[in-house]
Amino acid sequence: MREILAQAGYEVATAASGAAALERLGATSFDAIVSDLRMPDMDGAALWREVSARHPELAARILFVTGDTLSPDAREFLRSSDCAWLDKPFAKANLLARLAALLA
Repeated sequence: MREILAQAGYEVATAASGAAALERLGATSFDAIVSDLRMPDMDGAALWREVSARHPELAARILFVTGDTLSPDAREFLRSSDCAWLDKPFAKANLLARLAALLA
């Protein structure tokens, strides 16, 4: 994803985990977040809750990518958070279109 977004002209920063992402958010301003819904130390729902509390203006500009939209927990979170999401696997064009829509 990093390569796709960088080739499309986006400035991209990466984080190895949700906790690392929160640390970066504390030090730098970002226009949007693209995150997996399932991560080892902090899942996407927990990341969204923390971003909502700490950076509420950014919470509406999170795009989740996931292969887990069939689980009831994932579906409920995506519905209740009203976050944008893409099912894995996804096409490059879909990733770019969803991100552009978040930033519009």
